[in-house]
Amino acid sequence: MTQKFFKGDLVRVGKMPNYMSHFPSECQAIVIATYTEKYGKSTPRDDKQYALYILKNGEKGESSWYEENQLTFIEPDRFDLLPKNNAHRKIWEAKQLREQG
Repeated sequence: MTQKFFKGDLVRVGKMPNYMSHFPSECQAIVIATYTEKYGKSTPRDDKQYALYILKNGEKGESSWYEENQLTFIEPDRFDLLPKNNAHRKIWEAKQLREQG
């Protein structure tokens, strides 16, 4: 696996190329999964395509597939920025409770 970003990473989404101008850009997002994690690996670039949860006002929600070079790492494990009813956040919270004993 050669992915650069991992589940829960807070990233900055850069400006999109013209062919992706309909995608949310210039915002922060949480990494949800790679293409490989969702569907299995069929090409070498599948580890470099990401599903994100967009945190931009008016455009919140999951969006995919973003290329690795369109993202900049900010900080790890920021599931707490997801909505309280989001399944990814609930799983993260349950894991945190388990680790606290």
